[in-house]
Amino acid sequence: MPTIPVEPVEPLGAGRDQARRKERIAHTFDLVAKEDYQRAHGGFHDRIGARLTELAGLRPGDRVIDFGCGRGAVLFPAREAVGPDGYAVGIDLSEGMAHATAQEAARLGLRNVSVRVDDIESPGFPDSSFEAVLSSLVLQVTPDPAAAIASARRLLTPGGRFGATSFGPDDDPRWGEAFRVLASFAEPDPEERPDPGAGHRRSGPDIPALLADAGFEAIRVHDEVAHSDYGGPEDWWRSQWGGGRRRVLDRIPESRREEARSAAFAALPPAPLRRTTHILYTTATCG
Repeated sequence: MPTIPVEPVEPLGAGRDQARRKERIAHTFDLVAKEDYQRAHGGFHDRIGARLTELAGLRPGDRVIDFGCGRGAVLFPAREAVGPDGYAVGIDLSEGMAHATAQEAARLGLRNVSVRVDDIESPGFPDSSFEAVLSSLVLQVTPDPAAAIASARRLLTPGGRFGATSFGPDDDPRWGEAFRVLASFAEPDPEERPDPGAGHRRSGPDIPALLADAGFEAIRVHDEVAHSDYGGPEDWWRSQWGGGRRRVLDRIPESRREEARSAAFAALPPAPLRRTTHILYTTATCG
């Protein structure tokens, strides 16, 4: 069985505050990595990852890197798309995520894939190393998405393809309201500085504008809907702990957690609980 390397994070050079933010992001997803991802999300990320891979137009023999690979929702279908003559690399800031995905790749006996801990804003690869860079639901999390996109352009060969997903709006605003109710019970984070983009982070940064600024061409956005079906409020509650929002939920005092959960349940839409979310698939070509 192949060994899937996991390497240390490169030194973070974006300043002390940004380094601390990245440490907190990594810690949150280390905890998330221990969850039953499939149970928490019902294949939501896998379906989006497969669709992004399809839209990116990967070809047999391509070398592809997945920025923020998580548990492999993009990495594994990308590896399949490039075939045995291609190669897929996944990088993630979270050591827990990288280890879990590397173990899964090893369990499946995959030989043309590797996973490592790395920072998508300054990945440790040579210029022009890949024909494709993909990233799903990550650019709204990383502190400096412009730096990540600049890194993607550096890593791409001329004519290489970039593809990313980001959240659009929910069809029913009550889903967002339910989480805002939960967040109102959370204690403030003394290390968190105000984020000017936080109010818009659900829909992500303006990826097409960042791509244009970085010199990408043929920029296209596909707006498609994705569904999440929950068996009941408890399933929704579990899903909130299985992603980046866990960082907020961890700050809800244990003594108030049941009160917070009950208040959020009251804000949810009525059964059946089907969440319809717009997903923005953005693709571009490296000029």
